[in-house]
Amino acid sequence: MKVLICTDGSKFSEEAIEMGGYLLKCHNPKVTILRVIPNIVEDYKEYNEYVEVFKEEIHKLRKLGVPRSVKKSLERGKEILREYGIEAEEKTRVGKAAEEILKEAEEGEYNLIILASYGRGLTKFMLGSVSREVVHRAEIPVLVVKTKEGRSMM
Repeated sequence: MKVLICTDGSKFSEEAIEMGGYLLKCHNPKVTILRVIPNIVEDYKEYNEYVEVFKEEIHKLRKLGVPRSVKKSLERGKEILREYGIEAEEKTRVGKAAEEILKEAEEGEYNLIILASYGRGLTKFMLGSVSREVVHRAEIPVLVVKTKEGRSMM
């Protein structure tokens, strides 16, 4: 079984990873943890005059590689899964979250997608729409882990 677990680095995503580990521990899954990094230039192109000012700096930052916070969230996800005896690989993609999750799911021939229904900051508002779009468009089963702030899942 190939499973794609999506994270945005929030504690809610960590809860989804933990739920995935709990449910999958007896199934010897092949797990990939995916973090989608927004393409700021593309996502905010309607504000082109503002984005244009920072475009060069954004491209310089991209050349530096994956930001530390992204690496940290992927490592944390792997650490959570290790507690359940599951080894995972990590992947990053750049673009719109739902689109990139769906592309990865298809290209990687996964059997299941796991993601949280609650994010952080702007993602808090957006992730509901991301999970909704993934559920609506995915051709494989999707487990949406709904979490509430301050409530432990296990």
